[in-house]
Formats: sequence, C-alpha cells, structure tokens
Amino acid sequence: MTTEIVSPADVSNDKVQEIFDAAFMDTDRTDDGGVRVTEGGLKIVVSVDESKQLVRYLMLFGYKRGAKTQDQLELVNELNKNIVFLRAWTFGSGIAFDYALPYDSGLLPKQAISAYRWLRKTVLGGVQQYDHKNIVA
Repeated sequence: MTTEIVSPADVSNDKVQEIFDAAFMDTDRTDDGGVRVTEGGLKIVVSVDESKQLVRYLMLFGYKRGAKTQDQLELVNELNKNIVFLRAWTFGSGIAFDYALPYDSGLLPKQAISAYRWLRKTVLGGVQQYDHKNIVA
C-alpha cells in the first residue's frame, strides 16, 4: 500500500476500491457504485460523498425475529450514547452503523483502511457489550 496522499480531486469509489484491493481485501461493487468489502463473512460498504468530501462506511445487521421495537431503540440509544464517532440507527428489520472520514486535505490509503478496521472492531465490540437482550442477528 502506498503512502502517497490521494488528492481530494482524485478520491472516488474507483480509487477507494484500488486502496482496498492493494491491501488484499475482498471487494466488489454495490448496485449504486459503492465498494463492498467482505471480511470474515461481514460486509462493510464504503462510498465517496464527493459533495461533502467524505468517505462513508456503512455496516448493517438484522434483528432476530421477534425483537421488540422498544428493545431496538434502547440498543441504538445506548450505542450512540457510549461510542464516540459511531452512529447507529434502527430501520424496520435491522440496525445500521456508519462512520464518515473527511478527505478535504487528501486521503491517505492507510487512513481509509484504518477507518474501516476501526468501524468493524467498534461495531462488533459495541454490539457484544450493549446488546444485553441479544436481539442482533
């Protein structure tokens, strides 16, 4: 992986995929052009928001059948209260986690990978620590 800074003008979904491919990570593309990174059966979608100069990371999980809405809301509130820089929200049958990395001064490939790893580790640890009612599938 190169230590060169990718200029803001050159940051794109294609460039993000190149960065993850260079790190020997399994990638493919989503229908809307994002980069899906798969590791150990877990998938994180990474996409570039050029208008805001952000690299966005998104991880989704389902809820177990019968999970109560109240329990879902309590879980996302607990996660949002206790984990800095991570945003969690509930949607119908699942829970979403996201993180945004600004690249207004450029993007270091190592930083893009580090943010991915941070999100993955933080989400898994957060679910393990705060899903007291065991509702996340």
